[in-house]
Amino acid sequence: MNMKMTGKRLGWWLTLGCCLVTFLAMSQSAPAQERKPAAEIIALVGTAEIKSPSDANFRPAKLKDALYPQDQIRTLANSRAKLFCADETILTLGESTTVDLAKFQMDQQGRRQSALVKILDGSMRFIVHKFTGPDPNFEIQGKTVVMGIRGTDGVFETRNPDNVYFFSGRTTLNLRNVTTGQIFILTPRNFATTEAGRPFRTGPVTPELQNRVLRNFQAAQSHIPDAVSKPPPPPPSLLSALRRAGIVFGNPAIPQTSGFLNTNNPTTTQGGTLQSTLPSSHQGLFPR
Repeated sequence: MNMKMTGKRLGWWLTLGCCLVTFLAMSQSAPAQERKPAAEIIALVGTAEIKSPSDANFRPAKLKDALYPQDQIRTLANSRAKLFCADETILTLGESTTVDLAKFQMDQQGRRQSALVKILDGSMRFIVHKFTGPDPNFEIQGKTVVMGIRGTDGVFETRNPDNVYFFSGRTTLNLRNVTTGQIFILTPRNFATTEAGRPFRTGPVTPELQNRVLRNFQAAQSHIPDAVSKPPPPPPSLLSALRRAGIVFGNPAIPQTSGFLNTNNPTTTQGGTLQSTLPSSHQGLFPR
């Protein structure tokens, strides 16, 4: 009898010991499973704030702050924020805008598997890096429309109504009205407007309209993330020639007082108008 009881006790202690070993192993491996950053703030004008799922309130944001899946970021009045995402997508928030990085999944090779960005209010410019695949794996959701993207440059406004401006890209945009179920395929150089319970309305994106929309997203790039190499400085002879001509060499996304070099056409200058799809430091890395 005593031997049976001793055997049962020994089995009980062995089981408890196995549970403790398993618990310790799981607790030691937990840090390796922490969330990975989805984006980084590379430019900030004015005031922005971040809120994580565990936060009760928004906290002040600063340059180089990381954002993780399910984090929210918002800009206040007269403010802008530019995000560089893990997949090399660039998102620029206009003023009084709140965005939720609802989902951002990457594979082991650093390729985007799926991403969902929700614009809770305001406007956002998106320059989405394209990965090969059968279906769009980057979605932006507003109040009325959900948009699937592959390699696209445009602007999404979600107030009332939702507006999508498609500036350039090698593919189309798939739009879905969440209140009616209507599917609409938007082609480059066009925009679409949608309201709850109503069909899409569309029109062309004229140069004047594009310039007017993009004026809301001018934010100087203050920090280049490690994933992007800085371009070499221009040769001294070119700088001297530009100075003699009264031309300021700089980032075309930054308004200048005396004009700046148009990187698309070095023989012309423009004063304070965005001439390039991307800041000069990103030229060549993204689809045009």
